[in-house]
Amino acid sequence: MRCDFSHRKQLVYQNSNTLNMDLGTAIVGIVCVTAAAMPFVLTNKNKKKKEKQLLNAIKNLAEQQHCQLTQHELCGAYAIGIDTTKNFLFFQLNTNEGPKQQYIDLSTIKNCNVSSSNKIISNNNIIDRLDLELISTDKNKPSFLLEFYSFDLSYQLSGELQSIEQWNNLIQKQLSKNE
Repeated sequence: MRCDFSHRKQLVYQNSNTLNMDLGTAIVGIVCVTAAAMPFVLTNKNKKKKEKQLLNAIKNLAEQQHCQLTQHELCGAYAIGIDTTKNFLFFQLNTNEGPKQQYIDLSTIKNCNVSSSNKIISNNNIIDRLDLELISTDKNKPSFLLEFYSFDLSYQLSGELQSIEQWNNLIQKQLSKNE
């Protein structure tokens, strides 16, 4: 009796082709998923880099005044921080024209409030600007305006409203300690 193994060869050949086809499909799938995810990864990496630069800039501004940030926040195009020990507030806004930095001695401030302006677009009331206004104790000096949001820089609010309220309350508490 003679054994015929020709059908076995054929099965091995078919399984080998299926394996090659599955491997090829998997490679194409991996390449497609990687290509689709890459813009999100790069955008996130770029955002983290900008946030780190913004944080370093405001920390450097504080160090120039011999201060150290006890609390800070990064939100969109701005960074804000405070040294509660030395009573200084620091702010940086990145605009199309470049960064705008401000530092304010809170002992020269008597009050703080949120200032907003609205405009109507297509019958919708839209927030145009959100500013934190710091009113000087010296009536001859102008108020400081810290721009938290501008419709010209960003069309959509992304946490600025909550942030400005939080910082208004924090600064009010700091000012009450000064009295």
